[in-house]
Amino acid sequence: MAKKVFIGVGHGGSDGGAAKYIVEKEYTLKTAFAVAEYLSGYGIDYKLSRTQDVDTDMDSKVTMCNAYRPDLVVDIHFNAGGGSGFEVYRSVVGGVSKTLAENINSEVAKIFPSRGVKTRTLDSGSDYFAIIRETSAPSVLLEGGFVDSKKDADFIKENYKKLAKAYADGVAKTLGVNKPAVNVLDKDGYKEGDSTIGSLALKELLLIAKEIGISTKGMNENRTVGDGTLAAVNFLLGKWGYKQNGIAGENFIKKLKAEIVRKVK
Repeated sequence: MAKKVFIGVGHGGSDGGAAKYIVEKEYTLKTAFAVAEYLSGYGIDYKLSRTQDVDTDMDSKVTMCNAYRPDLVVDIHFNAGGGSGFEVYRSVVGGVSKTLAENINSEVAKIFPSRGVKTRTLDSGSDYFAIIRETSAPSVLLEGGFVDSKKDADFIKENYKKLAKAYADGVAKTLGVNKPAVNVLDKDGYKEGDSTIGSLALKELLLIAKEIGISTKGMNENRTVGDGTLAAVNFLLGKWGYKQNGIAGENFIKKLKAEIVRKVK
């Protein structure tokens, strides 16, 4: 059975969260979608607390989380208050929450300065954050940089997907999950440098795919399969879940034709 992760998406709707150079609620959602995509690559199931810019409250978030019965919980936020860098809050109890926080922090620190793993408590000594205190699964709260630091905000705008990958990699490490083997769609076929009639027909298909929005990658107009065509082939292979080996054979062409037909119907 696949492991499950609940992804809390900070703020939303009338609650914009922290704001200056960027608005927190916008980047929590963007980052959450990216985390979900990377978790899927590991074969890990997930549930997001919101998928649109809607009002949320902590009670409903905790209820949704506990009903989902995840193995781990990550709550995505961005910071404010005159600082800089990433930080992650874990449970005062330690355990898997601490391991999860340390694993994510280790991954983020490879790409962005970190303020470290922290705890925050109420006067009673229990965890301050409800997403950590009241959820049944080991949980962490992630502060992916400061929205009132231009340097941090610029990094977030350009690299929120890298942050998301670091989060997902830390989650997968904690769960002991490795990425599944990637299948090869075609071992033989057209590849960079080909200039046959068949390769030109492939280029025409890829140009149609770009025109109708299946692929965002473009090709040059010369007679050989060049870098642009290779990029388009690899883009689609990755989109379909196959190894990006730059080869477009019979299976690739058949799959692309079927996708074009579905799109234009």
